[in-house]
Amino acid sequence: MEDTQVVIVGAGPSGLVLGLTLAMLKIRVVILEKTKGITEDPRGVYLTGDAVRILQDLGIEDDMHKIGHVVDQIIFHQGSITDSPFYAIDVGIKNTLEQVAAQGMLQSQPKLESALRNAVQRIPQWCSLREGCTVVGRSSEDPPIVEYEDDNAQGEKRQIQCQWLVGADGKTGIVRKHFLEPRAGIRQEEGTYTYSGTWVAANLHLTLPTPETHPEFPLWKLNYSSDEVYDLFWPKSWHFCRLNDRATATGRFGPHGDRTWRHEFCLEDEDEGKDSEALLWDCIFPMVTRSVGRRGEAFDKPITYPSDCIRVMRCRPFKFVHKTVNRWFDKRTILIGDAAHVFPPFAGQGIASGVRDAHQLAWRLALLLRSSDSASDRLLQAWALERRSSVDNAAMFSIFNGHLVNKLPNIWIRSVLRLHRSIDAMPLMPKLPDPQRYKEVEGFSKVSEGFHTAELRGGSRLAQIYLQSSINEAPVQSDEIVRPHHSILTLIIMSTKADPSGSQLVQGAQKALDVAGIDPIIISRQSIVVFSPSRPEAMTFGKPADELCANTPPIFWPATNVRLPRRPPVGYDPDAFARRLGSATRYAIVRPDFFCFACVPDANTLGKALEQLRQRTE
Repeated sequence: MEDTQVVIVGAGPSGLVLGLTLAMLKIRVVILEKTKGITEDPRGVYLTGDAVRILQDLGIEDDMHKIGHVVDQIIFHQGSITDSPFYAIDVGIKNTLEQVAAQGMLQSQPKLESALRNAVQRIPQWCSLREGCTVVGRSSEDPPIVEYEDDNAQGEKRQIQCQWLVGADGKTGIVRKHFLEPRAGIRQEEGTYTYSGTWVAANLHLTLPTPETHPEFPLWKLNYSSDEVYDLFWPKSWHFCRLNDRATATGRFGPHGDRTWRHEFCLEDEDEGKDSEALLWDCIFPMVTRSVGRRGEAFDKPITYPSDCIRVMRCRPFKFVHKTVNRWFDKRTILIGDAAHVFPPFAGQGIASGVRDAHQLAWRLALLLRSSDSASDRLLQAWALERRSSVDNAAMFSIFNGHLVNKLPNIWIRSVLRLHRSIDAMPLMPKLPDPQRYKEVEGFSKVSEGFHTAELRGGSRLAQIYLQSSINEAPVQSDEIVRPHHSILTLIIMSTKADPSGSQLVQGAQKALDVAGIDPIIISRQSIVVFSPSRPEAMTFGKPADELCANTPPIFWPATNVRLPRRPPVGYDPDAFARRLGSATRYAIVRPDFFCFACVPDANTLGKALEQLRQRTE
């Protein structure tokens, strides 16, 4: 019988992210996927900013422009998308998340999965993706023994034993529905956001009319180019509106050059039995009819985008609900992605939540595969509590958007929303609270029994900035300093202007680590890095990380704008990294998923934090 460390069922975004992250941690993984090839029908289209950050950390940053485009605004209209908005969320205009990565992207899921698969294929010694393999049984729970039929071997039934089994096979997948529901009572239940509705989801592919293909099209006489026609009828940004009084979500997705458009609308009771595509065309024609041009000029009569330039790639109804599992794991079987939770389409949280599940689970599995069984329940329960908190937060944003699109706000609410935007646009006015920024800074600090120390300011998420270092003069993103190399966790020393190299603080950290006696796979002298508020004088470069002496850890400091590899986002603040950790912090124990275990002011308190870390991982 074959054996490996982790088996993942399902090669969607969450399964691929988990497999890739585990492989980067030198964990042997097999991903079993029942279909062959990538499903070319785009499903989820939105990636929240923290998901973009995670994907870039996994090494596909250079592929992101092939996957989708950065969204600038999410716009709410009272009627059609041509109506003046009553509210807009400036996703790409202000750096709410305080990160280098894009604040949000409208992506093509097949292209995302292709990029992840390519990354997996570059490390076959650690991760094996097997298509055409349908899981049919689990003959043992501990250790899990998975039975699957291999289409590549004429349907031959095979077995594979693993130490951990992860179900990333969707809301109707076998892992939860057949393995965990009957034996462990694990099921999806109504989540924080009570919602149930049927929507038609359509993907459209658009071609450009030209004077040659459509010589009678009226806008040529007004000197419009084909691209200007496209931008007029299919505008940028993501739009929530009420076309013909139907709650609607619509906008471009994927790379701009693909000219793909998602159109989703809610079905009403009177639509029962009607053809979905016929209903779609009833919605589309009013949306792509204009009486006013891009320059504000009035047309002699309404103009409609040519219907033969609109191809329907997919159009079918979906039942949308918000549900979350009552338990996330049982023994050595775990659920992530849609197998654990599902969302309505109002905040684009489906793919992102699965990516978060995987990224925050991977390093825990890496620890569990090297530690005693006694730590498994504590580590996984902390993960489950954090993930439930994250799903509830995601539901909160879905509630907000959902109320605005499903229940047309009254004039008083619309006035408040407009006032909020007006105040936010005034440079000298104090800013109103931003719920997304608040939750970003809060992280998991309010999660009781999460993997952090609340009394030692644990649970917050690191900001993301550009850094230079004593290792290499070329700037890197700050997430690289918490990427596991010698140990899973990183100990960041926050030096002072008086001692930029932090020599005294380093000695205190080394002594505290020696006394704590923690397994070096968790944290060690080799996991120490120094963050300096500015570049230390007489700094030399070029010493490889694996040659650094344990007594001289690498030093990092904020990169100057002239050295940045890419143009930073609007509102980029290089001081955000230190500010998020706190001015009193001298030692920060940081997880590889960008969250802090503890932030402490001195070596004595560091010793207490390390003792708590040891207790959590034994």
